[in-house]
Amino acid sequence: MNALVVLAQPKKPSFNSAIAEKVTESLESQGCSPVELIDLYNDNFDPVMPQEELPRKFSFDETTLRYQERIQGADRVVFVYPDWWGGPPAIMKGFLDRVFRPGIAYGFRETDFRNDDAPGLFTGKRFDVFVTTDAAAPPDGAIDTWPPALVWKRNVLAFCGVSDAVVHVFWNLRHSSYAQRKAWLDGIPARLSIRPKSAQD
Repeated sequence: MNALVVLAQPKKPSFNSAIAEKVTESLESQGCSPVELIDLYNDNFDPVMPQEELPRKFSFDETTLRYQERIQGADRVVFVYPDWWGGPPAIMKGFLDRVFRPGIAYGFRETDFRNDDAPGLFTGKRFDVFVTTDAAAPPDGAIDTWPPALVWKRNVLAFCGVSDAVVHVFWNLRHSSYAQRKAWLDGIPARLSIRPKSAQD
């Protein structure tokens, strides 16, 4: 089982980097091989879609093509990033814009939109999203009602045919203690073994 970890955090070292490292280690211990890490900032990935790239529905950019090849070949994909202004850093959004394209993430016919007879192409893949945020946890603790989580699960991944997706949020990071952050890291292997209700047997 191949796995891909995508990190979007310019600061090094960082807690997000530690999460990505722990995720990689945990996936390897769970039998995934190979586990590849994409560090978008280290790669100097250009998140801006060129004007000519949108209508032709594919890219000539070597980095984008490499990312598309990696995500198509991965059985498990994990995103790691900090919450900035209620969403991912621009470089992560640009990854979605340029990598999740027709023929890669979803089928298409005459337009750039998925039709009922052209389903998402990531069916069968498992996705996890790890987000750190300074926001406080919802009173009921329901992650799936948090708007950024809804965007991932409903607007992005479900559109691409993914039913096997879990969003993990580490709340109130700025005021967390070292012990709390260590506990979060130690709990990552268990989080990666969680399967969403829609994907459980």
